[in-house]
Amino acid sequence: MSKLYIIGAGCSRNYVEGTTRVPGLVSPLDKDFFVMAKKVILHREIDPMLAMMLDSLIFDLSRLYGYLPRETNANHPTRLNEEDLRVLDDPHLGLESVMTAISLETELFMKPPCFLGHREPNLYLSTQLAPLIELVAVTISEALLGPPCSKHRKLAESLVAGDMVISYNYDMLMDNALRNCGKLSDSGYLLPFEKVSSGGTWEKPDEKASEITLLKLHGSLNWTRCTNCDSNLMMRYEKMDHWETSIPKTCPKCGEDGIYLERLLVPPLLTKDYSDHAINYLWREASRRLHRNIHEIVAIGYSLPATDFASETLLRTGLQFNRQKEISLTLVNPDKEVLDRFSKIFAPSKITWIKSIAEYLDVL
Repeated sequence: MSKLYIIGAGCSRNYVEGTTRVPGLVSPLDKDFFVMAKKVILHREIDPMLAMMLDSLIFDLSRLYGYLPRETNANHPTRLNEEDLRVLDDPHLGLESVMTAISLETELFMKPPCFLGHREPNLYLSTQLAPLIELVAVTISEALLGPPCSKHRKLAESLVAGDMVISYNYDMLMDNALRNCGKLSDSGYLLPFEKVSSGGTWEKPDEKASEITLLKLHGSLNWTRCTNCDSNLMMRYEKMDHWETSIPKTCPKCGEDGIYLERLLVPPLLTKDYSDHAINYLWREASRRLHRNIHEIVAIGYSLPATDFASETLLRTGLQFNRQKEISLTLVNPDKEVLDRFSKIFAPSKITWIKSIAEYLDVL
């Protein structure tokens, strides 16, 4: 029997070795994502194409959330400044709620009507959500720029063969910690990658058995897919920067020139779409392995939000036959409300509540 580790955004927030030059930037949470994104926009050089798309996005956010947007001139776009970005300081903005609002506005009010049974493709969705997804990737990548995380390394060292990690994070802190400990190979992700990039060279994935299974149920910053042949591709150690999704490439699998690589990420919407075949497979594997193998769970920096219906369903279906009340849970989170939410699934008498990852690592 094995342990399951569930890690969320609060776990990445503990990264202190960062080398970013963006003042005050830390790994974002949902509630302060736009505050952190603003710092990146103001202090990091951004690809001109992405900057132009962000300009349009900020205009729309200002319109949706009651800020008077400045006049824009599409022929002469200017770099976003402090005044343009004031909407991002609004404390009511959360990443999930904003993405959901944009998606719903598109779905309910901006889709073209059906005509004789045909519907034109909705380009607004891609032009508005795509730059926001890129902004998420850029902000996380910049916040976590630097050497491996010492806390993740200590956590990785404590894992034993057969343990499983479910990560809801896009970042690679846990990936790199496990790889550096020799406990994660390419096969440990359970996804059939066609090609893997290591140091800029594409090669076949390493099929060596992995000691630890790492299920990244929302995707990862180093996963991508060819838009021509639908092949899953992975960068073993590097994160995809935004220029890699905006400039045509040659697919390392099908060899087609001028194709685009798309990120393999689940956007943080209220109603997340898990229909992608790769992501759907990972969720089913998580449920199957949770049901068969797990005797103890450690949740670090994951708050089990009330709107995260898929994760709660995963725990309830994966731990059937009243195992929710029998299995032991170590909850590493400072928030009493999070403890209350987990207590609705697990027996309170079986929960060990630890308020910080430093305290948890001290007792390992």
